[in-house]
Amino acid sequence: MALLLTLANMLPEIKIMFDTCNISAKSVLRSGVMSKSLDTLIRRLRADGSLKAWSLIITFFGDSIVPRGGNVSASTVQIVLAEMGIGAGAVRTAFSRLASDGWVERQKNGRRSYYQLTEQGIKPFAQASRTIYSPVQSLPADASQWSLCLAQDASKLQSLTVADSVTLPNRSVLLLNPSEESIAKLRKRGMLCVVGQCDDIPEWVIEHLCPEDWRQQIKTLRSMFNAVALKPPKDPLAALVVRTLLVHQWRRLLLRYPPLPAKLKGEALDIENQCREFIGQLYHQLSTQAENWLSEHGAAINGALPEADQHPLHRFTQRYVEN
Repeated sequence: MALLLTLANMLPEIKIMFDTCNISAKSVLRSGVMSKSLDTLIRRLRADGSLKAWSLIITFFGDSIVPRGGNVSASTVQIVLAEMGIGAGAVRTAFSRLASDGWVERQKNGRRSYYQLTEQGIKPFAQASRTIYSPVQSLPADASQWSLCLAQDASKLQSLTVADSVTLPNRSVLLLNPSEESIAKLRKRGMLCVVGQCDDIPEWVIEHLCPEDWRQQIKTLRSMFNAVALKPPKDPLAALVVRTLLVHQWRRLLLRYPPLPAKLKGEALDIENQCREFIGQLYHQLSTQAENWLSEHGAAINGALPEADQHPLHRFTQRYVEN
């Protein structure tokens, strides 16, 4: 009887041991579930160094966990990242690094660990969310107000953060529909600011802000997920893995360049919009199954993960922007 009671008390820990088993065992158990296209995608991303555990954790939290209360068990994260070829040890190390850097905080319940993003961890993803999940951009119907501001030297532009602004060569900053507060902030730095309308954007400005390399990276990202998009996985965990990878790659690409008004993108606007539409459609195709897995298998410190406060199907639509 004592042995039975001991085993009963150990059931949660036994479940964690199975959930966080090593990658080779997971591969054997799920070899029939992971499609060839998904396996190829993961191999390609691992080969180019895209799959860093700490960065994937931030993406997974922002995309899947923050909308569901923000708290999740370490074992849940380990299961998802194991499908990407990242072992439990690497996940633990990444969590330790994120915690020491102030991005996540840990809670313990018995032998189990639970994590949630700190305010420092939430803020960057929250700021990027509108750029990540917005629908396609369109050119404004009416003329926009612009401000071109010139600094005396490059030092005046260091650590400069102004909403809806982009830095141009030759110590200049361009603002779209500038506020009085933004203009005052730049003038306080001794910058010359001229406000007016600009109907034609010179090609050199567009090329500087949206270089050919940026356009090629957009095309490459889409080509990476083409095979998976042709036949999205029906397995809930596989769907969650693909969705996480999709958002991760899209987020990394967008963070390399500042968000720009549509008018400053030229021909790159069409390329980006086509990719954004493709990503949005694939994201929606994956989300029902992905959310099912989170509801059935995801764990938080108070039990199962709560339902999302906003349905993922709102993302990449005008309804997301309005909310």
